[in-house]
Amino acid sequence: MGIDAGSTTIKVVLLSESNDILYQYYASNEGKLLELIKEQLIKVRQLTDQYGITIVGSGVCGYGETLIKNAFHVDLGVVETYAHYTAAKHFNPDVSFIIDIGGQDIKCFKIKDHAIDEVILNEACSSGCGSFIETFATSMGYSVVDFANLGLKSKHPVSLGTRCTVFMNSSVKQAQKNGATIEDISAGLCRSVVKNALYKVIRVRSVDELGDHVVVQGGTFLNNTILRCFEMELNKTVTRPNIAHLMGAFGCALLSRQLHQDQSNLLSLDQLNAFECDVRSFHCQACGNQCYLTIHTFKDGSRYVAGNKCDRFSNVKKKNELPNLYDYKYQYIRGLNHGNHGANRPTVGLPMALNMYELAPLWNGFFDALQFNVVFSDESSKSLYEKAQFTIPSDTVCYPAKYMHGHIQNLVDKKVDVIFYPCMTYNIEENSGKNYNCPVVAYYPNVIDANLEMGETTLLMPYLDINNADYVVEKLYEVVRPLDPLITLDQVKMAFAKGFDDLTTYHRSIYDHGKKAIEYAKAHDLQTIILAGRPYHIDPMIHHGIAGLLNALDFVVVSEDAVAHDETEPQVNVLNQWAFHSRLYKAAQFVNEHDHMQLIQLVSFGCGIDAVTTDEVRVILRRKDKFYTQIKIDEVDNLGAVTIRCRSLKAAINEKEGTLWKE
Repeated sequence: MGIDAGSTTIKVVLLSESNDILYQYYASNEGKLLELIKEQLIKVRQLTDQYGITIVGSGVCGYGETLIKNAFHVDLGVVETYAHYTAAKHFNPDVSFIIDIGGQDIKCFKIKDHAIDEVILNEACSSGCGSFIETFATSMGYSVVDFANLGLKSKHPVSLGTRCTVFMNSSVKQAQKNGATIEDISAGLCRSVVKNALYKVIRVRSVDELGDHVVVQGGTFLNNTILRCFEMELNKTVTRPNIAHLMGAFGCALLSRQLHQDQSNLLSLDQLNAFECDVRSFHCQACGNQCYLTIHTFKDGSRYVAGNKCDRFSNVKKKNELPNLYDYKYQYIRGLNHGNHGANRPTVGLPMALNMYELAPLWNGFFDALQFNVVFSDESSKSLYEKAQFTIPSDTVCYPAKYMHGHIQNLVDKKVDVIFYPCMTYNIEENSGKNYNCPVVAYYPNVIDANLEMGETTLLMPYLDINNADYVVEKLYEVVRPLDPLITLDQVKMAFAKGFDDLTTYHRSIYDHGKKAIEYAKAHDLQTIILAGRPYHIDPMIHHGIAGLLNALDFVVVSEDAVAHDETEPQVNVLNQWAFHSRLYKAAQFVNEHDHMQLIQLVSFGCGIDAVTTDEVRVILRRKDKFYTQIKIDEVDNLGAVTIRCRSLKAAINEKEGTLWKE
């Protein structure tokens, strides 16, 4: 048996020993996932009992995978990407590319050497998915099936582009004013779905990249107009199985066969009839994550907890803790000793956001050496973020920058004398000499100064070139002398040297722990993930627990700065003048030179300059047939799509190395 508990639909498939479909079901989940799947399982159990059929294996994939697996004791949880690939290669063993367009998402898989080589998911919205067509069909008074079939009769499809549904609506109205028929609008919208998938999600430069054996899947491809538009755009014939809408469930059923069981653990008919689930939700206050937990308690006493980013409240047995440099770096920074020099000494606040994370040891050591009382802003939390949310002038700036407002406000509330937050065009020069900070990081103090009321607290925001020691010492002397007129230039110089020593110690500890983590992975036959981001990505509220998720998947997690220091920068196809970009490219090159190692890149929504790095890192990794995985970060802390990406990467690695069921 295979179950696909999708975001909008439920699919169920029961296969015979010879892979004939004995039972199938496809319908909207109507927001009642548990209830409807329970109904289907009861129906299947009644039929199998009636005909003397034994279910020997069961698998589930989709957004509801873990819930359904726990609730009904399904034998196997499968990441949906691998379920779809398993189904596709059943119909075409030489499949080179798979595209699955569902109700709310698009999944694409590049296949190389009979293994998933790259997974691509739509990121921001459901524009270009099945719900996109359904929305317009409903607004025009048609069922989605009738509306889709009208497109086949179109002779002049309307050109509507690939914009989102909100803007597309005005384009459709304009087309109607210009005399376009319903047939032409239907075909135009279907063509938009195809172009959105190819050029916005997959971002192909040439359709030849997809290879000659393309398999299309998902309920949206039951729409013959979309299929025809897709074939016309590719100028080649593609494979659409008759069960395109059931492929996830079909793949789960095929994979559950590999368990080689005599009988499935799936709940019996009596257990299903007695099945009950109590659901309660609440905000956990145990840590700064403040997760919104949903706890499902089943009649047999077992439970499933959704929404948690840690092991608290989870009934899953905790594994041995694996090396995690994100946790190590974060705890190192938060654990710095500030010293207490008395109430008569000035209090300096350091906001823990953006580049202040990486430079925290420097500035903490500097002000501590001058016997100033140093205060860090509190750990990031939703309440800290929301406290100054109204002061954020642009909603398009990256999420880490938005958090700076909360950290500044937190220090103002602590009534520190001054907040030190310098403008820095340049980062510390590393081997390559390419050390520009991005404009947001470099000059965000100006945004803070223009938008937050400081009260009695003074914002110190000098422009510093951190690589010119004499210049920095003079500027810092100008900054601190009003706080203590007795301080001398020599004292400032010595304090800055002390701060730089502390920063060097921090960097050395990262290198050492990175080396130990990689050695641990080798000794325990584990994969290492270089989780490549920026200094502020170590904040748990910024990365949303991704590092811990990777540990839970048995990956050792190492940060990019732990491996990039001694690496020669690889050749890139763009002008590279950014400090963090240089590290990123070096880290990718390091991954290329080591077995059992992959890279995942963290990118913030709204980060314009990282739009350059994604393609470059992919090119570097491709030189050694490494996988490329990108995760975009914003305020949304639901790790559903992130989990799919990470589990897909693990499935691809395991299959490539012949250890698929290692997890």
